Amino acid sequence: MKKFVAFVVKAFFTGLLILVPVYLAILLLLKAMNSVAGLAKPFANLLPEGLPAEHVLSLLLVLIVCFLIGVAVGTPAGRAIQERIEKSFFERMPGYALFRSLTQRLAGKNDEENVWKPALAEIEEALVPAFII
Repeated sequence: MKKFVAFVVKAFFTGLLILVPVYLAILLLLKAMNSVAGLAKPFANLLPEGLPAEHVLSLLLVLIVCFLIGVAVGTPAGRAIQERIEKSFFERMPGYALFRSLTQRLAGKNDEENVWKPALAEIEEALVPAFII
């Protein structure tokens, strides 16, 4: 019975960890589409009324901006800007460096210059963030 309960809980949380980011990404995409709908409205008026042109054009605009940012971050100058933003803004947030390092380790990116290795320690039947020194 314990194995069944553990299986159900693990499956529930695995599904939750997959579904929540997808749901949040869709909400963010819809919010961005609503934000740029004003820019797409003049072009949508040029198209026939039966088409949902405003929504389609705003979606295309958001996707183009995402693509351009992705291309820019792939360049050496873009990576330098990304690192500068990370160091000046995100690393000031408590716990950001720990979770960034943990996710990079899980993704298979080894950061050997890090002296403190992140880990999860089991304390009182719970996993807590820790460092291996």
